[in-house]
Amino acid sequence: MKYLKIFVLISFLLFSVSASAEFYKYTDENGNVRFTDDINQVPEEQRSRIRSYVESQSEEVPEQEATQENPEKSEQQANFPDLSEDVAEEGSIEELKSRIDEIKKEIDQEYEALLKEKKQLAEDKKQVKTREQIESYNKRIGSYNLRGEDFMKKQKERDALIDNYNARITKKNTKDKTQ
Repeated sequence: MKYLKIFVLISFLLFSVSASAEFYKYTDENGNVRFTDDINQVPEEQRSRIRSYVESQSEEVPEQEATQENPEKSEQQANFPDLSEDVAEEGSIEELKSRIDEIKKEIDQEYEALLKEKKQLAEDKKQVKTREQIESYNKRIGSYNLRGEDFMKKQKERDALIDNYNARITKKNTKDKTQ
């Protein structure tokens, strides 16, 4: 009987190991951020760069509270011109260049603001002690990361405009040489 109790106790200890789930973050071919728990769904060329996360339980955030958390994001997007429109058919090369210059100034200003905020967050991290301060700090970091992702998207859109500009200049130069 004594051995049976020991066997049952050891069985419970062995099978009561906590389970954790890993999931992976990657970017699909359309530039969308995706999460999956199956590494086989991650494209092979991105597997060396994927980030692995361990699942944690968190309380649900109401949708309204989530949108109120980051009102400046929508404001920033409203102030930034829509770069997806096809500029190749509209306006002159000079207009395109001036537009690229304006966008570059905006991106540079946003970059400086992100750098200042990063320094401030690094200083604030030293003073975080309580659970409430940690949660508040983590929300600020999340907001900062979202603005950083938006910044990267704006840079990619600007680069697309620059590529368009370069293609138009190249086309113009080859046309001039043939004449």
